[in-house]
Amino acid sequence: MKLLVVAPLVLLLAACTCRADVIETNEIDDDNDEVSQDNRQEQDVPLAEIFDNAVQAYLDEDWRGCILDFNEALHRYKKYKRMVTICRRKCQMETAGSSPIFAEDIEDLHFYERKVRETLCLMKCNQDYRDIAGAGALKRLPRVLEKKFVDRAAYEYLHICYFQIGKYQDAANAVFTFLTYHPDHEMTRRHLKHYLTLPDVVEERIMNLEAAPFVEMYIRGVQAYEDENYKEAVDEFESSLASYMESEEECRIYCEGPFDQGWYPEFTSSIANHFAFCLKCKRGCSLGLNSVNGEYRSNLLSSHYNYLQFAYYKLGNIKAACAAVASYLLFLPVDETMLHNKDYYSTQPKVTDEYFMPRQEALVYVKRQEYELMLLHYISEEFAVIDARFDAFTKKNAKKTDKKKTKKKKEEEQELGKNSFARLILHPPPGHSPSTRMQYLGNLSVIRDKEEERETRRDRIAVKDVRLLAAENELGGRNRYVADGFLNSTECDLLTQLAQITVEGDGYDENKSPHSPYERFQGVTVGRTALMVYFGLTKPELLELLLRHTEAARDHVERYFDLDQQLYFTYTHLVCRTALPDAPTNRTDLSHEIHADNCLIKNESSCVRESPAYTWRDYSAILYLNDDFDGGEFFFVDDRKERRVQGTVQPRCGRMVAFSAGGENLHGVRAVRSGRRCALALWFTQDESYLEYERVVADTILKRVRLLGTVPQESTRIPLKYEDMLIQCFKEDEMLRHILRESS
Repeated sequence: MKLLVVAPLVLLLAACTCRADVIETNEIDDDNDEVSQDNRQEQDVPLAEIFDNAVQAYLDEDWRGCILDFNEALHRYKKYKRMVTICRRKCQMETAGSSPIFAEDIEDLHFYERKVRETLCLMKCNQDYRDIAGAGALKRLPRVLEKKFVDRAAYEYLHICYFQIGKYQDAANAVFTFLTYHPDHEMTRRHLKHYLTLPDVVEERIMNLEAAPFVEMYIRGVQAYEDENYKEAVDEFESSLASYMESEEECRIYCEGPFDQGWYPEFTSSIANHFAFCLKCKRGCSLGLNSVNGEYRSNLLSSHYNYLQFAYYKLGNIKAACAAVASYLLFLPVDETMLHNKDYYSTQPKVTDEYFMPRQEALVYVKRQEYELMLLHYISEEFAVIDARFDAFTKKNAKKTDKKKTKKKKEEEQELGKNSFARLILHPPPGHSPSTRMQYLGNLSVIRDKEEERETRRDRIAVKDVRLLAAENELGGRNRYVADGFLNSTECDLLTQLAQITVEGDGYDENKSPHSPYERFQGVTVGRTALMVYFGLTKPELLELLLRHTEAARDHVERYFDLDQQLYFTYTHLVCRTALPDAPTNRTDLSHEIHADNCLIKNESSCVRESPAYTWRDYSAILYLNDDFDGGEFFFVDDRKERRVQGTVQPRCGRMVAFSAGGENLHGVRAVRSGRRCALALWFTQDESYLEYERVVADTILKRVRLLGTVPQESTRIPLKYEDMLIQCFKEDEMLRHILRESS
């Protein structure tokens, strides 16, 4: 039996990437020609002043002064950051090892005592780095200045300064470093392309000057693995893994800085508010680490265990291989290939269940990630309710003032006369058909009422942070719109976890690559997710989140288009499209060909609503979950053959594009050139007979799990065709049938 490696990550990056043999880290050499120790500025000059001097040198076209000052500022910031991190870690460790003043922990006073001790330690520690930040600095850097360093703003200036004195390779390195953290910055992209045409610029030597220390080890490990040098690969991956964990821990410690308290500043609330602020910062640490030279790799950490399991196997260390398998499955619990590997290892002599104990660092990491995500989700949900109450109270008080304004406005409208009403009839809002227009001729007040109702509805939606981004005019057609704010980053992260249980194929005909041979197409339905919840293979909160937010999307579509008939779900599909590693860089194919959702395009012009098209679909929506990929833009066209693009939608977390499903909304998806694009595809019908019954089933399973818990079974695997298993669950589980009957 052949062992497989799950999606091997070969980071021998192509154009504009690090070299595999020499990778620069973010340490600045003290002997650098531009920033020699002899030329260093006096330590009593505040860091903010050095940065301002650098900007002024740039404005004065003092290119060498610009380079000197910005490099000095970068050096001092990194030193400051290291000192802050070391200080906080030291104080945490000292406090953790101290004995409490009183042995018994009364009213959680041990926690507060530790914080008092830690504060005293920090106050002493602050003295150690005040000379770096400036003589008056006993706190963190000013937030505005710190953000400039975090955003790598210095490199946006530096590359121009290097270019002006003819240091083109340094200019290319600086611009690439900035572009790594701002991949959508079009002007910077153009600068990099220009630098690549200049003499002395070697493409293979362009590097990210802020690359994390573990990246070099990881790439060496991949190279050793590809060369089948498994002993060296194990050494490099173990070092990389330890360095990754250390880098993330340092980032998390650095997050524990000051917070401008501006909301409900009571004692307990202040603690909770500051904690939530720091927690959100900590959640971003792994995102920053997983960006390797601008290419985001969501599975970077877990891939260490993927490589280690096979390398240890080749070295004959089966126990270590099994532990790596178990660790990998913590991140991707239903990965088919790794489950296959686990089955293989289980058949080897002397291998027992104890061999499949996850490694401690992986277990702690995953548990912490899950808990933090759930906690942030709880915070966002619960406090959103309180915010809504405050908003409702504010609106209630404002209503009295607005009433007088509204009355005056109506009186002014009535004075406009019949000619104004005629103009309103002749030029109705987009979307009114001629028959609707005629209907309004006998009842002019209906127009005003409808428009006011629509505006009121949009105001109400805006309170929930959903905002219209583009309407029909901006998108070049009719019955279409784009809105942002349906999901926050935490909710996108949680829903993306469901992508771990996707199966290959289109969800319809078991077609593994239905749209493009250069992409891996994976999806998961509501029914499969419900089965995973039933057997305890995924968390019920994820399914609940999926159902709730897709229902909010359906409600928004129904109300936005002002439909007189209810919309029902007819199909829900979480879909991920992943660019294959060997895909050509100059792809001209589409990730999804131009089509309509309820009709067949014939003669390149007409769209006929007949089988095998999904003729019952009336409206469609796509709710995006991420944007850390290249390509994959959604677009509308007015002609399939000519591909005249009317409007383009760039995917973003929480963004939704919605449209009527007929030939008036031909659309497609551009090629995903790198990374993985995940979205929730939603189709709606006004015919209740085509209702997506799996949503009813999923709701029933959720209620059952809340009451009695899951039904774990040994080695449960959900088959590709899972419908029979779903039916069997209802046949065998009386409680499921009871809940379903009660709900009907």
